[in-house]
Amino acid sequence: MIRNIVNDPVMRRLAVLFLITRLALLAAGLAGHALLPSGKALTGENLRLEHGVPLALDIWARWDSEWYLLIADRGYDATDAFNHMPGGYLPEDTAGFFPLYPLLIRALTPLVGAVGAGIVISNIALLVSLWLLTAVTRNLWGESFGSKAGLGAGTALLFFPFALFHSAVYSESLFLALSLATFLLARKNRYDLAGLLAALATLTRPFGALLVILLLLEWWRQRHRSRWGWAAAGSVALALGLYMLFCYGLFGDALAFVHRQGRWRGNMGLPGFAFVRWWQAGPTIHGAHGSVIELVMAILFLGALPTAFRRLRPSLAWYLAACVAVPLCSTLWSFGRIASSFFPIYLLAGMVWAEERPALQRIWVTIGGAGAALAMAYFAAGWWVG
Repeated sequence: MIRNIVNDPVMRRLAVLFLITRLALLAAGLAGHALLPSGKALTGENLRLEHGVPLALDIWARWDSEWYLLIADRGYDATDAFNHMPGGYLPEDTAGFFPLYPLLIRALTPLVGAVGAGIVISNIALLVSLWLLTAVTRNLWGESFGSKAGLGAGTALLFFPFALFHSAVYSESLFLALSLATFLLARKNRYDLAGLLAALATLTRPFGALLVILLLLEWWRQRHRSRWGWAAAGSVALALGLYMLFCYGLFGDALAFVHRQGRWRGNMGLPGFAFVRWWQAGPTIHGAHGSVIELVMAILFLGALPTAFRRLRPSLAWYLAACVAVPLCSTLWSFGRIASSFFPIYLLAGMVWAEERPALQRIWVTIGGAGAALAMAYFAAGWWVG
């Protein structure tokens, strides 16, 4: 990948943008930590066991990061960590955070510490995602248009309003990289590796199970070339089944991760129920169920779906539609962060970029960049932003 970055002019530009945007987010985070009043960052009453972390690293580890770091340190049976915590946490609440990301953190902790490990993993995965976006766009649309679209897709990712989570101690960028690799391998008729990576994605975030849609639709269009698409889809079911078996053995509840989401995010309804809950909660600028910011993000993603069905492959469009529909069955809470790892949206943005629409490019970079910096400032100060 390093050789590709050095030799590829598109990747060189994206690598420069990666450095610029990450340094800008770091500066915004340090400024927010210094200038904003402290939010509920779990400081003093937190789940983390690592102390003395340099501020430049610590500002990337807030909220859900605490859970990944706890699991990396103690595993899923961490009941004693809740004894001093308010909020009525249950032992099985750890099940809501899938195992691959904390396992990788645990593996790297002896080298760079737990927080440092999470940051390293997230940023490497983000760089890999930029490379994969370019590879996918070239595979779909050829060298000329695909290179322009790859630059646009990568830029859209780096300037996404919730871009901070792809560098923070969160699993979004790892899931994004695994999802992109799954699709690219399916396009190349490598369903053996595609199935393996889809299984790993499923062990990273529950949305990995939706990759079954993408795999089966791609295989159906290529079924004269391969008999193994069904096996790739089966690997996703196997990975999810093994995790359910693990939850049953540890907590006595195979669906502990589903029930945890129900306790925290509310019960599931039909697609669109999140908008009903938004109205019932009462609109606020940002917060949990009534966030106007999350409402705008959800509307934008829904508005992109007709274009996705018109311009993207059916597998990508249906995968994106399923990814958008699932969170909208419960609540808008964290919709923007969750949706930041749905890669077809960046392919759409890349197409717009390649068609040279400078006004739309400037709007995305300006609004997205400003939103990402503001979110990072509040996140570093301990406020919930997604």
